Amino acid sequence: MKKYFVVILAFFTFCSNDADISTDLSEIEKDIIQTEEKIEDLESKDSLTPEEEQELENLEEQFEELEEDLDEAEEELEEDLDEAEEELEEDLDEAEEELEEDLDEAEEETTTTSAYQKGGILDVAGSGSEFYKREVTINGVRIVAAGNVGGQQAVPDAFLEKVARMVELFTDPNGDGIDANAQITFIKTLKGDPGTYHAGIPTLQRVARGGGDDYSSNFLRSPESFNLDDINDSTFNNDMVWYLNSSGEGFGKGDVDAAEVLEHVFHTIHMSGLDALALKQYSYLSSDWASGPVYAAMKEAYDGGLWDSEGYGGDAWKTDPEMFEIAQKEYLYLLNFGMFEYTSLWENGTLSPEWNDSMRTPSGILTNNPLGHELYNTYIAPVISKPDLSTIRDIFQDGDVGDPTVAGSSGY
Repeated sequence: MKKYFVVILAFFTFCSNDADISTDLSEIEKDIIQTEEKIEDLESKDSLTPEEEQELENLEEQFEELEEDLDEAEEELEEDLDEAEEELEEDLDEAEEELEEDLDEAEEETTTTSAYQKGGILDVAGSGSEFYKREVTINGVRIVAAGNVGGQQAVPDAFLEKVARMVELFTDPNGDGIDANAQITFIKTLKGDPGTYHAGIPTLQRVARGGGDDYSSNFLRSPESFNLDDINDSTFNNDMVWYLNSSGEGFGKGDVDAAEVLEHVFHTIHMSGLDALALKQYSYLSSDWASGPVYAAMKEAYDGGLWDSEGYGGDAWKTDPEMFEIAQKEYLYLLNFGMFEYTSLWENGTLSPEWNDSMRTPSGILTNNPLGHELYNTYIAPVISKPDLSTIRDIFQDGDVGDPTVAGSSGY
């Protein structure tokens, strides 16, 4: 934009100079007319005195000089006009290039701003509101929390904020190794923006209390009991986060609570935000799903005895595309946990035999599951930020048995 001001200033300077030259021309033309009139007056006389003859001779010489001056002034003006026009054209070209760069930068800033959006907690309205009562949207993920329904207490807002905070941290644009454009695409995919593989179907992270069977009717098996069919069908929902998980390792211990949230948030963002076409995550997108990088990494880990998928169908995923979706969700979470070195959050720091202890660090994964290591570096590391364990442990401290505020602040 600064260049445009320079061009405008140059234009007015040129106009000012042009006005000065035009004034000079007018003065010369005025002198020519006056001289010509004097010559005509003298030539109209029948006879001239010697003094008048000398005056006439002087006027004729003056007239010739004035005509020469006029020709020179016109040439000078023409040259100045040509030079000024050329300079203005050059300045205008430069200004247009600068403006285009400024517009591109502004467009990029607008794109970035529109991708990273942080909302506050709101009441759920419309579809799903019979069961889910509170919600928050952060960087492409809408998070909904169950209310006082089905004989179960509501998920506290403070816990909803902790889940939202983890999504925010995982989508931090300032994280080490983050590719800005790739992460924006990741967030747009989570949002279901036009041009993404689940366009028009935004990601939904569901949060409820205890477990499905702790409600008067299990809303996972019978969603119609709470009129959940519409919200389930219109969103990309893949997993649950449980507050005070009644089927896990218990609750009230910060590391256990953190591992619960991280695992299921990973499930959600891996399965609805990564490059599903390149990874061949879904058979309905890739008929050759068994030839993709996810499949190859899973097979390498499974066949090497480093990952045991017995808890979710054994090796059925090798031939069954539906089981492949289930198994890859778990594999990607375990791979990400190991590459982030979060395994100390697990009870006694291990999840063996499901995930071999030799796979708890990046170096261990590189040695034992190099295809998994490559998959992580290519598709996960550029888009998912790694918050420090100390930050996570500040958010999830010991003591939450029904009041998340006594066990750390979300920082959301």
